[in-house]
Amino acid sequence: MAELCFARGLPGEAQRRYEQAAQLAPGELQAAVALRSAAEAAKVAHVGNEAIRLHRAAADAARRAGDRPRAAYDLALIIEMLHRSPGLLDGPPPLDETEWLIAEATTLASDDPVATARVLAARAHAGSPFDPANSDLIDRALARAREAGDPLSESAALDQLTSVELVNHRLGAAAAQALHRIEFLVSRPVRADTGAYEVLDAYIMATDTAIAAGDLTAARRLAERLRDLPMHREERHLANSRLMVVTALAGAWDETLELAERFRDDWERAGQPRAGNLSRGTYAAATVHGLRGDDAGRATWLDMSHSLNSFSPCDIHHDEFFDALLLLHRGRPGEATALFTGRPDDFRSWYNVLWRPWYAALWAESAVLAGHPEATGRLDRARRSTAGNPIARAIVERSAAFAADDRDAMLAAAERLRSAGCRYQWARTLVLTGGPDRDRGEEALAEMKATPMAAVSRRISVSR
Repeated sequence: MAELCFARGLPGEAQRRYEQAAQLAPGELQAAVALRSAAEAAKVAHVGNEAIRLHRAAADAARRAGDRPRAAYDLALIIEMLHRSPGLLDGPPPLDETEWLIAEATTLASDDPVATARVLAARAHAGSPFDPANSDLIDRALARAREAGDPLSESAALDQLTSVELVNHRLGAAAAQALHRIEFLVSRPVRADTGAYEVLDAYIMATDTAIAAGDLTAARRLAERLRDLPMHREERHLANSRLMVVTALAGAWDETLELAERFRDDWERAGQPRAGNLSRGTYAAATVHGLRGDDAGRATWLDMSHSLNSFSPCDIHHDEFFDALLLLHRGRPGEATALFTGRPDDFRSWYNVLWRPWYAALWAESAVLAGHPEATGRLDRARRSTAGNPIARAIVERSAAFAADDRDAMLAAAERLRSAGCRYQWARTLVLTGGPDRDRGEEALAEMKATPMAAVSRRISVSR
């Protein structure tokens, strides 16, 4: 029954049936197998606290059965949950347990190749991607996983390798690595007892890195494949969140709001579970309402986003980006500038570097339009933080061109934004350019049902 529920796209019901199977199991080892499947179903349903509870129970059952390597594997999966997937939790992850879990998992794994590979991957996720020693740990985890023939452990290590590329400003390499991970897993059956969450996470990470790299075409394709996974068939709030972000950035706002309504229906039907991992989509929907002048609708979706994200473990910074986007549209660059409390160079985790290019672009633009004394320096720093993201870089160059009253450079930025599939920023650039191009931009914004852009004056001259 659990397997059928999972195949039908009911991961929450599958979790409950797997737990029931564990209670009815004739032995501890069979119970451990069922409990790990229950944990995988819980992760697919984005209820991470339940997944941690079930992995603990699976490890305990395996230990009672005398299967120490299996117990080690489940403990390693808990470590990964705490550091790799905190967006699935409904509260701050108990990171103080990490050292104990690593020590216990290492002891239990002994020299078992499969368990050792997963423990090494978990240790890599617990470390900082900025630490060179972490790269060595990833290499060891990959080598061990390949020796053991464990594609799930290999995928987990590849995921941390993607994080290393992200934090080091190598967005193209990160996106390529994330795509490779999908290709690596695509032939696997998508079942709870075969590590379905690893497949789901691969699609999530690939979509997020494509967004970070400003490749909205690839991001849409991946978000649609994520939406169409059979494990999401009956719970579309799990399926539509990333696609809501992509369509909002691309300017396909009718689609954003249509997806948002499906999200709300299924999220409410599921009991309004908390999962910060889904809050970016609802924040994007709120911003689209705001750009269309519907402040009441925006408030509703902001409330929903806050309900999903009951804590802020990651400081992802998508909220500053989307809020600044709206304030800049309304001609309030001073307020937008005040939103940005940190420099993009200071982002120190893979969670927030996913939004570093987008954040940096508006961090610089708001300073230019507000006449901020650090505008020139912000443009210089933003160029580094937006490297690899053609949309964010075009916004930065547009800001410099606007301050310098360089019409040709403004139009060049508009063309880059059009080619990148970012309709809103293309139209915004035309309006900022003025002259006959302003009319084209305003017409495009009207077609998107956006409110008219507020006028902006040139307050400073910025050297390129």
